[in-house]
Amino acid sequence: MVENILPATIASIVTQTLQQCHYNSGFTFRSPAITVTGPYCVNQLGSALLELGAKHILVVVDRMVWQLGLTAGCETAITMAGLKLTLFSDVEGEPDSKLVAKGIAALNASGADFVLGIGGGSALDTAKAIAVLGDYNGPLVEFKVGGLASRRVGLGAIPTTAGTGSEATDITVIKDVANNIKVPIKGPALVPDLALLDPALMLGVPPQITAATGIDTLTHAIEAYTSRSSNPLAQAYAYHSIEMVVTALPIAVGCGDDMNMRLSMAIAAYKAGLSFSNAGLGLVHAISHQVGAFYHIPHGVANAIILPYVMVFNNLCCEDSYAELAKALGVGREAMTRRELSQTSILRVRQLIIDLGLPTSLAGFDVDKKDFSNIAEQAMLDICLTGTPRQVNVEQIISLLDQALAGELPLEGC
Repeated sequence: MVENILPATIASIVTQTLQQCHYNSGFTFRSPAITVTGPYCVNQLGSALLELGAKHILVVVDRMVWQLGLTAGCETAITMAGLKLTLFSDVEGEPDSKLVAKGIAALNASGADFVLGIGGGSALDTAKAIAVLGDYNGPLVEFKVGGLASRRVGLGAIPTTAGTGSEATDITVIKDVANNIKVPIKGPALVPDLALLDPALMLGVPPQITAATGIDTLTHAIEAYTSRSSNPLAQAYAYHSIEMVVTALPIAVGCGDDMNMRLSMAIAAYKAGLSFSNAGLGLVHAISHQVGAFYHIPHGVANAIILPYVMVFNNLCCEDSYAELAKALGVGREAMTRRELSQTSILRVRQLIIDLGLPTSLAGFDVDKKDFSNIAEQAMLDICLTGTPRQVNVEQIISLLDQALAGELPLEGC
């Protein structure tokens, strides 16, 4: 009875169908409104905040960073611009739900209209959570971030380590104390309005932390490049981030006062952050979030341990992508086959981790294999898993954890 349908009705159906279509060739890309880079660029902080219309700044900072005086230049720039400042320096270790609640209370008591995180990933993640969680009192796992309008305050980020890329991303990770799990929270309101990258703030970062945060950057870039939700712009940022990491990270670890290499790593972390924020992550992060929460392993170290094993596992679906990355990793040769290129990429990543002095297995930690089933089940629920290029199940994750505990990379299986 199609002939009896009015033309206007058909037109309405066609219009609605087209409006609901999502073409595979299209993508959305988000980034901070203002990004400031360069040595001692904290001097420009006040003018950037004024440009964003801020009046009262709640500075959320790592306690150690504040005690070392690394925020002094930022505080001076804020006050010299005629802006009010309230300090929240309770961040110690990785952020959890109790810390965020304290920060929200400080925000409400101060009446600040802009939250500025200064420090490592913990401070930035805490600042982002304070800015968006507001008066929410429910379970973290049930919290959904709306659009930018759901954030009633401005948001800025100044990293003092080159790793998380949190200054560019739409995600924060907070430990739910009640359930002892790390909860990734994702949404457009979590993209900072301001990102400021000053390598002078990173000169004193110890080699071990520089190494771990740098491998976190590398993991972000590799997972974003191979994500099933990736796009050409995200892949471009990821590729160039990888190029910068393999060149700059060893020098930044071995010669921490090299300002140029510190700046390169800051930009690499930012690029990787832009990439994975717009393309997603994958199985490495889905596992490392749980391993970190269970065994109190720093996030970058957990990524360093898990990354090579997941790359071998994903190679079934990622051989072409890993082969493409061989050149970015500095090991691609014209005469190599695609299989040789992909395997060489995995080995290059593994060797870089070893060169930096980071662990390659879980054996050095107080790990109980009885936890692996629970860890795997939690990993299957992690939001990062949606980007993984190869489908995975609980048994396969347990197998990966067994491999990581043994420290034996089964490269012949990829």
